[in-house]
Amino acid sequence: MSTAPSTNPTPPPISGARLARNASAMMAAQLLTWAMAFLVAIFQPRILGPLAIGQLSIAFSIWMIAGVLITFGMDTYLTKAIAREPHRTGALVGTSMLVRIALWAAGCVAVFGYDLLAVAADPTQTALIWIVGLATLCSVLSSGLVAALNGLEQVHYVSLVTVISKVVLTVASLGLLFAGFDVIWIGWANVVAALVALLGDAFFLFRQHRPRWSIDLAEARKMLSDSKQYLITALTLMVYQQIDRLFIALFASTEAVGWYGTAVNLFGTLMFFPMAIGTVIFPTLTRRFAAGQDHLSQAARPIFNIMLALSMPIGLGLLALAEPIALLLYGEAFRPTGAVLAVLGLVLICTYLNTVLSQLLIAAERTAVLNIIMIAATVATLPLDFVLVPWTDHAFGNGALGGALAYTITELGILIAAIKVLPQGTLGVQNWRTGLLTGLAGIGMVISIWWLRSTPLFLLAIPLGAVVYLGLALVLRALPAEDMVIVKEALAKVIERIPFLRRKLAAILPKA
Repeated sequence: MSTAPSTNPTPPPISGARLARNASAMMAAQLLTWAMAFLVAIFQPRILGPLAIGQLSIAFSIWMIAGVLITFGMDTYLTKAIAREPHRTGALVGTSMLVRIALWAAGCVAVFGYDLLAVAADPTQTALIWIVGLATLCSVLSSGLVAALNGLEQVHYVSLVTVISKVVLTVASLGLLFAGFDVIWIGWANVVAALVALLGDAFFLFRQHRPRWSIDLAEARKMLSDSKQYLITALTLMVYQQIDRLFIALFASTEAVGWYGTAVNLFGTLMFFPMAIGTVIFPTLTRRFAAGQDHLSQAARPIFNIMLALSMPIGLGLLALAEPIALLLYGEAFRPTGAVLAVLGLVLICTYLNTVLSQLLIAAERTAVLNIIMIAATVATLPLDFVLVPWTDHAFGNGALGGALAYTITELGILIAAIKVLPQGTLGVQNWRTGLLTGLAGIGMVISIWWLRSTPLFLLAIPLGAVVYLGLALVLRALPAEDMVIVKEALAKVIERIPFLRRKLAAILPKA
């Protein structure tokens, strides 16, 4: 008697080689895309000017919020469903893509209404909104394919396509900018890059699993119903990140959106460090929580201290040097960006710590509490922007400053709330001591470099500040001895993985 093939095959064993390949591919892709984003963040504002950057920022903010509604949390659902039942990939992807197209069409109706009400006789802004809308269609379809590839544990394909699309965007954008093309063409460059990503993801997925281009209404309803739990978190985070720009556009000016967007984009390039550290430590925190609260605390306290020691010099250094950096990178038209960037230096300290705290809460099975905190912060952003944006626009001629101040207040609120809802005993007195001493070292650093900020030699403040901060931190013993051991071990590992540094040190240091 023949045995029918199983419809739910046993999943393959976990492959260490596959995990290593995926992790290394993702980290390399992140580093490359970060470098390319940094290049665009420097040249694009300087060439286009604050008005065009503001128009581009508004278009992207509208469609980034709409894009979360269009994906509807389906990406997480797809990844989990395909990881469990890879044989259903074609049917799930086909249904998801058709649902996304329908939701994108509905989103176009909503955006059209916003365009009529909020965009007053600005044909460039209207054109950008619809060009970015096309890019969004490609992006939301591509994200579904990426979710499927992640579920199939083929992250290396995702990383490759991400790098290729970012290269296309960077080369096309910078080429058009230096050739003298306007912001409309930059919008089309984003469409081309999004299309490249869509075609690349489709190539790697569809050669293995052909999509089934028919919609199963029962499956579509189930997909949307199961995905809505992920939608709430994603939508809350996206609104929290983007709503400031829309308030600034409404109560200040498009140029102010350009000042704010430029500062936030540059600020975003500095988030590489906490995101990388957070990704690396999350599995450790999860295992420690499973082993018991004492084990979680033993892992959490040094990581929190190290993030404090890292965030203080970067955040306070940005506060001190924001204006000359803005003028150097973007020119006189972006002088108001300097004030925004200075405030974001304080935000950076909170955000670095919040990254670790969010990982701690998720590892400690307190995701629901974290969601409540984020929802409260998003709700608080609305009245804060409503008050602070018009006030700073009237008082200082810089409504973007109001958005930055609102961001500071909400990030500080998230920090305080996240600390309060951690499992009792996760952080201790040693953490508050480290916070105080690294803060004192940071203040000493700012005092030592402040005089350089108004001189042509202000870039010397960066190495001087680093030396002063490091010296004060060591003298004050800001980090406990056991944390210093972790730092030294980490640096040794980094040096081991960089052949150039290893050979240099081997040539300098005497052999044992």
